[in-house]
Amino acid sequence: MLLGILIALVPLHAASGGVVINEVMYHPPDDLDNLQFIELFNSSESAADLSGWSFSKGVKFTFSSGTKLAPGAFLVVCRKRADFAERYGGGVPIAGEFEGKLSHGGERLELLDGQKRIVDAMAYSDHAPWPLSADGGSASLERICPQAAGAEASNWAPSRLPAVVRLSGSPGRTNDCFSTNLPPVVAEVALAPETPAPDQAVTVRATVADEDGVKSVILLYRLATAGRLAEENVLPMQRVSGDERSGRFEVTVPAQPAGALVRYRFHAIDGVGTERIFPSTNDLRPSFTYSTFVNTNTSRVPFGFVLHPSGEESRLQSRGGGWLGRMNLTPSRGQDAFIYLPPNNGAVQTFDHVRVSRRNGGFKVRFRKDQTLHGMTTANVIFENEPRRVLSEPLAYELYRLAGVPAELTEHIRMWVDGRLLGYHLLVEQPNKSFLRRHGRDDTGNLYKLIWYGGDVISKHEKKTNPTTGHDDLVALVRGLEQKNGAAQWDFIERHFNVTNFINYFAVNMCIQNWDGFFNNYFTYHDTGGTGKWEIYPWDEDKTWGDYDGASSRYDWYTLPLSFGMNDAASTSRSTRRGFDGWWRPPGFFSGPLLANAEFRQRFLGRLRELCQTIFTEARMLPIIDALEKRLEPEIPVRARTLREGTAQALTEFRADIESFRRQVTNRRKFILSELDKKQ
Repeated sequence: MLLGILIALVPLHAASGGVVINEVMYHPPDDLDNLQFIELFNSSESAADLSGWSFSKGVKFTFSSGTKLAPGAFLVVCRKRADFAERYGGGVPIAGEFEGKLSHGGERLELLDGQKRIVDAMAYSDHAPWPLSADGGSASLERICPQAAGAEASNWAPSRLPAVVRLSGSPGRTNDCFSTNLPPVVAEVALAPETPAPDQAVTVRATVADEDGVKSVILLYRLATAGRLAEENVLPMQRVSGDERSGRFEVTVPAQPAGALVRYRFHAIDGVGTERIFPSTNDLRPSFTYSTFVNTNTSRVPFGFVLHPSGEESRLQSRGGGWLGRMNLTPSRGQDAFIYLPPNNGAVQTFDHVRVSRRNGGFKVRFRKDQTLHGMTTANVIFENEPRRVLSEPLAYELYRLAGVPAELTEHIRMWVDGRLLGYHLLVEQPNKSFLRRHGRDDTGNLYKLIWYGGDVISKHEKKTNPTTGHDDLVALVRGLEQKNGAAQWDFIERHFNVTNFINYFAVNMCIQNWDGFFNNYFTYHDTGGTGKWEIYPWDEDKTWGDYDGASSRYDWYTLPLSFGMNDAASTSRSTRRGFDGWWRPPGFFSGPLLANAEFRQRFLGRLRELCQTIFTEARMLPIIDALEKRLEPEIPVRARTLREGTAQALTEFRADIESFRRQVTNRRKFILSELDKKQ
């Protein structure tokens, strides 16, 4: 209705000049792609007739006959009109819904007139120099100056960031970053030396250009330390080469002590007074950073330092109702820093403007997509309950990897938080899109995390990607398994499951007695954009290798039945099982029917025997356990002193735990092969 009124109030003569692509929401937070949109703006003084105009690259849309755009007016083309209106209200004019989907990785958009001539075009990207916060970080891409070329990344900036990760943008109104003149362009930022050392002055250089001339360039820098973000210092930069329209500027930052974190940005003003702050204050990384940490780490594990310069830790916040309530309500802008020192004096890695939030037994570090740790965008740093469990978990993931199951990266790391030594922790990769990409999977599918609470299949599977599309595929899969049996069920399994993946996963579960990994503690993934099949990935492997709720201190339990986890197994019947203890669990949604299917079970038992003959053997596993002991034993006294515990007792317990893993390999393998021989 509003669009019709707008059209009626403006002259209906045709005009094509001045209509530009003004704003693009290509990657809404939480992958809520139904909220994608493209906004047009008419910067001319005449109404524009858009009849027959179209988008043909990236997405497809043709404007209907009679569509007019008044001077100074905005018009949106979106993916889903109802979702867009729910978020932004009914007052934003919408021309219609486009076909297709805007790529999260970047692509070219072309606005064509009725004669298929290019009126405007842009080719956005998900990496520098394009704004990081527009790639799922809440912001949209906003055009700064309508009169300047849209093809240049320097003419685009992120919309204002909200306090939490929640869709923002400015459709239907003037852009947050609007300017009648393109601000100076800052590029080619560099440091000399490239890796600053303590007590050494650092020269910061940048190229700054503007058609109206560059009036001044100022470097703003501040120190970030534990619990304190100092006031910004102002340093005028000098042009050392070039001319007034394009020059190389530099300034020297005073020397800083070891362990300093320096954040810096640029303030440039052109000849007519137009200003640019670079990086944008609305970006997820609103400054450049260098540190003067020195790697003196000669241990066998990396060191990690967490800094909260703002004095506050990022904390998870509750979610509301409706589809908007399913969006992440965590802090939008990471205020924290994570410094990683690899063993043997490797290069220091500084990750600034990350989010570090608490979780059970430790904390979670969310890196930025363009700067990851070992390819991880999210890592859990934990030390939960029993010390043995930060040993058993990485050993479990190692065996999954050896068996061909995609598994999380893990490593032990000695941690400091705001200068306080915490001792060694376990760093575990979070299964997410970067995890999928690292394993060569298409990351556009549906990833679910199984949780122990909840009743039905939906409430027990937390959807981690594509939250608005529901659980229909998962419900259909479980129902299909339940409704079929015999050969028909096997045909269904072959068509919908990565059989090798599931067999390997269940076989490793049996080797390490992962009693909670059939019914619980896994991620499952539907590769909708690739193979179309389902896979399963391990998670939360701490209570394995003979450990369970109520296990003896020797962890000398070796007899989890080979029928565990399957439907109709005598060992899982409450009336017939013997020696029941805390390890018993009912069959899982997948393990129950899969392990009970005759063809699947035959292959599963064959693979289990193969693992016990080739990988889950003393020859293969004991060197891995020995290496774990050698790598981590020096960390035990460090942690004991940190916690003011007895070093001798801590070492005794550590060695006993290591020995229990060796016994598990020997005795569990012997039990499995004995049981398999009985079935021949």
